[in-house]
Amino acid sequence: MTTVRTCPACSDRAAAGDVFCEGCGRPLPEREGGTPAERPDNVPTAPQQSMSGATRGPVGGGGAGGGPRPGLVPADGGPTAPQVSLNGATRAPAPGAGTAPPAAPAADAPPAGGGRPRGGGPEADPGRHGADSFTTQPIRRDSLRPLTAAPPAPAGAPAPAAPPAPAPDWPPPAVGSSPVQPTNPEMCAWCPGRVGDGYCEKCGFLQPTGRDHVEVRTDAAAGVSDRGLRHRRNEDAMAIRVVAADDPRAPGTVCAVVCDGVSSSPRSDEASRVTAETGATVLAEQIRRGADPREATAAAMTRAAEAVAGIAESLDSAPACTFVSAVVDPAAGTVTVGWVGDSRAYWLSGGPRSSASALLTRDDSWSEAMVQMGALSREEAMRSANAHALIAWMGADSGEIDAHITTVTPTGPGTVLLCSDGLWNYYPEAQSLTDAVPGAGARPHEAARTYISLALRAGGKDNITAVLIPVPTEQGGPRAEQD
Repeated sequence: MTTVRTCPACSDRAAAGDVFCEGCGRPLPEREGGTPAERPDNVPTAPQQSMSGATRGPVGGGGAGGGPRPGLVPADGGPTAPQVSLNGATRAPAPGAGTAPPAAPAADAPPAGGGRPRGGGPEADPGRHGADSFTTQPIRRDSLRPLTAAPPAPAGAPAPAAPPAPAPDWPPPAVGSSPVQPTNPEMCAWCPGRVGDGYCEKCGFLQPTGRDHVEVRTDAAAGVSDRGLRHRRNEDAMAIRVVAADDPRAPGTVCAVVCDGVSSSPRSDEASRVTAETGATVLAEQIRRGADPREATAAAMTRAAEAVAGIAESLDSAPACTFVSAVVDPAAGTVTVGWVGDSRAYWLSGGPRSSASALLTRDDSWSEAMVQMGALSREEAMRSANAHALIAWMGADSGEIDAHITTVTPTGPGTVLLCSDGLWNYYPEAQSLTDAVPGAGARPHEAARTYISLALRAGGKDNITAVLIPVPTEQGGPRAEQD
């Protein structure tokens, strides 16, 4: 009988031999003892022939466990991130680091080459206050230092100050419609602790901010970002810039960026914010100066990569995020998309005479690489514990990465959707997104809100961001070349 246990991060079921959760991609803790429900039957059965050599030893036996599951990874290993630099925007590797691409991992081992597991699931149990691999909140280092006995006070020294009064009863009262915004800013929203410098001194969690739910609305585009139901903060970010309608070079051009912070990196919310704001600002500046959208996208991605690399304290503590951008030129009817990571851009068809709905990006993920190699079917790749592991991201530790840029000229009206995986995990197909919110281009703000609501109703396991840009053009043409 196969041992089944529950992932502490997302509550999905995981087999005993799994190292990573297939639902959220986070590492699973070792539980050799476990509860009776987590232990196999007392009478062991013979291992299946197809899994010989890959099963673990008896629970509590102290064995090292079996090898990788057969048939899921080619013998010569999987691909690494393409070695195409963003014009040297990222920092050099640490001294002594090798340059040869690493071999790919087994299907239930961490991705090779420093690949980052995507933290698509919820945070750890709030009762676990220690620093562990499931906690996506920043934890203050000083709160984790071991306690030592205080030295004796010198003779004649004043008596030490009395300890602060205990915090008031918890949970604190809420402000307005937010159940996690206390009226007393010194009280933690997650536990009965006190807050200092934005962090709880007891549990170490960052306190809620104004980014928990953000809405951006312009005449030409709209976006909504929400922290979801499981995360304690919103690590997504978005930015929209619209060139003035009377601009002589690019009237009415819309520039937008969506970034998703990598939860396994520190300060991922700061990474996404800095990257999105930098990318959108540079995009708009370049377009106003008359740059071609593809050139503007390349410049914006380079500057954004430099910005997020610049906030890293070291290569071992580097904030990271994904990136996807769109430049919509209403005069030419073109859509130029750039991306690194697994945040996506979609074309949502506006009617029977318009181009069919389509995914405009291709994920920089382990599962997509396996599919493109022909090593695994999409269903097999998505069942792997490494399915959402990134092979490219923006951050000081990303090395040389491939910045993808593509331009399309859709036929007829429609809508460009930029989104994080908090949405597309539930609606991965372009047509399903189109059917879920018909006529999204006519009411982009309402449509963005609806997409967020649909993702929340589906589970809301991750942060959710959706930016919609209507394209009410009758111009059209074939798909242009793609880098």
